[in-house]
Parts: sequence; C-alpha cells; structure tokens
Amino acid sequence: MRKIVIAGAVTAALSLGAVMPFESSGLVNPNKVEASVLATPLPVDLPLEYVSGVDEYGLNKSQYKINLGNRTGTLILKLYMTEKYPKNFADTLYADVKRNRASGFTLMDSDSAINPENAKGLAAFDRYSPIYGDGSVLPTFKYTSGFQNVGVNKKGERFIALGVYLNKKVNNGVYYLDTPNMATGHWKAKAYFYENVDAEKRVFNEVNRYFPLLDKVRWGVAELKHNQIGRLTMLKDTPLLKEIAGKFNTARTLKKGEQYRIYGYKEINGKGYYAVGGHFVEMNTNLAKYETPAKNKLRLVKILHEE
Repeated sequence: MRKIVIAGAVTAALSLGAVMPFESSGLVNPNKVEASVLATPLPVDLPLEYVSGVDEYGLNKSQYKINLGNRTGTLILKLYMTEKYPKNFADTLYADVKRNRASGFTLMDSDSAINPENAKGLAAFDRYSPIYGDGSVLPTFKYTSGFQNVGVNKKGERFIALGVYLNKKVNNGVYYLDTPNMATGHWKAKAYFYENVDAEKRVFNEVNRYFPLLDKVRWGVAELKHNQIGRLTMLKDTPLLKEIAGKFNTARTLKKGEQYRIYGYKEINGKGYYAVGGHFVEMNTNLAKYETPAKNKLRLVKILHEE
C-alpha cells in the first residue's frame, strides 16, 4: 500500500448530521429517492472530431463533426474560446449570445465550412440565422428550434452553450457545427447528449446551475461529492479513531448500518486506515464494507465540478 493517498485537499467526511442515510436533517426514504433518481435524465459524453480542409476561396477551414448514429435526443455543446480568438471579438460574440442576438452558430447536415454548396442546414442557435428548408435554393429565416446561452463554470471560465432537441435522424446521424471563425484552434468544445429526452428548455434555463446536468449526481440515496473516492458502510459498531503522536484514541463509535463518504486513506505504522475528516477508521472487512463509485458517475461529477 502507498504511504498516503488523498484525493484532493479535502479528507473531511460526514459529520453525524451528514451521515449518508440522512439529508436535510431528515430520514430519506430509499425507495422514493431511487425512483426519483431513475427518472432524472443524465447525459453521456460525445466524442468530437475536428474536420479541416480548404474552402472554395483557398482559405483553411475547420469545424466539429458529431456522430449520433441512430440516436435521437438533446444535443448540448459547451464552447470555450481559446487564446487564439481575438479578445475584442470574443467579448463581442459572448455579449451577443447573452443578449440573444445573431451570432452565427448553426448545426449543419454537411461539412458546410469546407463545402458550403452541399449544406442544407438543420437548426440555428440564434434568432436571426438562416435555416434552409427542404427543397429551398435560398435560405429562409425563422426562429430557431435550438437554444444559445452563456455561462460561467465553477472554475470561473466563461462559455457559450448551444443545444437542440433532435427528434429524428438526419444525414445518418452525422452533424457538423458551423461557428463564427472556423480557424483551427479558436474553440475548445465539449459535447453531451441526453438520449431520448427533450431537455432543451430545462438545460437552457439551468445553464449556470448544473449545466449540462439537470440534477446532482447521486450514488444510491446520497449525492456523490466532488473528490469523493468511495463510501464506507459500517458492518458493526466501530471506533472512530483520532491519532495523537502516533497513538490512537477513540473519538466516538460509528454505528452499524451508517454510511460515510470517503475522500482518501492513509497508512500509519504499516497499517491502512480510511481518512474520515481528521479521524480514521481501520481498514478491516469485518468492521466495514468499502465501495467505489462507477466510472460513469465519477465522470458526471467531473463534468459538474470541473467542466
């Protein structure tokens, strides 16, 4: 075992009032909570491909390619402007999106930046962008079926949010994002997808809350916290230990059936202990059951807190 393993700077566990079977100082009904969790849509990551080429004027162009296959649902994109984007133009674009002015974001059915003659278009993300209708030669104008918004993530980074509910497959599920200034490297983009769910309006309204999540990430009946690596379920009444000068004293007793969030563990004098907020619980499978969350849940927590 490694000497010390701490996930993040925090090793605090739950106080008695925050023991996992209790939230908001009340006993949670597991059946009720689990039913609610199952009804809450959660997105999946979408891989993005950067497609580059030369347009009819000999200019280098590139755009993001998105492949949904046979899936329908709500497509969400989170766009960060890189340092290659001119600062003054970036600020103007951000302000335009915030005010719902025309900004030129469009979801296309072809690589429109490189081969504009093939583009018929699908949906624009602002009030005044052109959308080609079936059989049209010239673009028609209408209010978009998608949304655009702006937000700030938990790290203080500004982003432009785009989303649209796709209720049918177009172009074999392959789409392209047309954005202002298609030069390679101007955008850092993340894509997420709510399959078989129309989450467009709700995500738009919650862009600065859990975007692109619609709820907290739950593991069983409790929220999975940032930097949490596991949970401990007491199999027996077990001492919660406090270390003083290499020796342990019992701070109190953890009761059988209680659960605690674990943020790290530590080796002391050759023996392993779970870190419980400045206190410790012996690593002993007869005393407590330790579990780790599924990778997809950890990924959702990372989306929530780091993206």
